[in-house]
Amino acid sequence: MTQFTAYQKKQLGLFAMLTLAFLSLFTVLYARNRDNTLLSLLMLTPALSALIVNRLTHERRSLFLRPKFKRNLSRYALSWFLPPLLAFAGAGLYFLIFPSQFQPLASRFAVNNGLAEPGAYGRQLLPVVLLAVLVNPFGGLIPALGEELAWRGWLLPRLRDVLGTRKSVVVTALIWGLWHAPIILLGYNYGTDHPLLGVLMQLWLCLIQGIILAWLQFRSESVWTCALWHASLNGIDRYAASALLSAGSVMPLVGPDLTGLIGGLGFVLAAVLCWRGICQLPKRSSTAKSDAFLNSDLSLIQ
Repeated sequence: MTQFTAYQKKQLGLFAMLTLAFLSLFTVLYARNRDNTLLSLLMLTPALSALIVNRLTHERRSLFLRPKFKRNLSRYALSWFLPPLLAFAGAGLYFLIFPSQFQPLASRFAVNNGLAEPGAYGRQLLPVVLLAVLVNPFGGLIPALGEELAWRGWLLPRLRDVLGTRKSVVVTALIWGLWHAPIILLGYNYGTDHPLLGVLMQLWLCLIQGIILAWLQFRSESVWTCALWHASLNGIDRYAASALLSAGSVMPLVGPDLTGLIGGLGFVLAAVLCWRGICQLPKRSSTAKSDAFLNSDLSLIQ
């Protein structure tokens, strides 16, 4: 493992201070007012931190902002449709293991909409699922980009230069998970019954998703594929299986939502496949390739 240069330490230190400052501010605001709009704004702050660091340090390295649609059409399709499919598969497995918790007509969705008959429930459910899969990802694309530009477009390449490919993927994913910890401790995703277990589950979730997102970044050389995957995850989570298919007596650390151990098993399989692909990549990105990207998307961030 090579050593971080003074310039790299300066950049990483500034990035850490800025992201922690923004995180602290929004954690306090969210603790006082549980408004999810604050979380959407928080998602933008890692990218803002990265852009500020680049400006202060006169960095001109690529942030991989070019979408490169022609070479990545299949990866964009994968990022759009695979997350909901894996989430539905995980929920299905959870309800096979815990069939007594499959109570769609007693779900929050059914109760809130006054749905007491299976036919009426199915007619109401279909447009909701289609909305979650087809439309919601694009509504959340910019907040997702706020994270992915920073974690996969800015931090991952810099750590890869020093730590190598595999270590940088793991370290970036765990940093990303720890960044979520203050919000998780306030009950987001896993409730307040077991806050420390919730943080550990968030680390596991971010490790799994971080491997998939790193593979997408390395293969597509565009943060937009990562942002679409991230937005698809968030889009389907807005209409979680626990709200649509269960009466609420679920175990959030286990499932049926994609944030649980069983609910997220489909993503674990995808991460294993992506990890095999990552292990076949060069240990570090070539300097020549980095130089080729030096000014490739500078105009997009000015």
